[in-house]
Amino acid sequence: MGEQDNRHPDADEERRAGLCARCVHARVIESDRGSRFLLCALSRTDPRFRKYPTLPVTLCAGHEKSC
Repeated sequence: MGEQDNRHPDADEERRAGLCARCVHARVIESDRGSRFLLCALSRTDPRFRKYPTLPVTLCAGHEKSC
């Protein structure tokens, strides 16, 4: 399973992911079979955040907007 840095999601992906689509802590993980998941990097250090949050995320204490 490889980790990709996808900082410019398309409009459809943005609707499905909610806040995570443009968060600096979100990482797109793509499986060998082509499935894509959003991983929250905050989950590594803070138990309040789920590793793979239920999407779309509409409210998040850790959200930091990316450029």
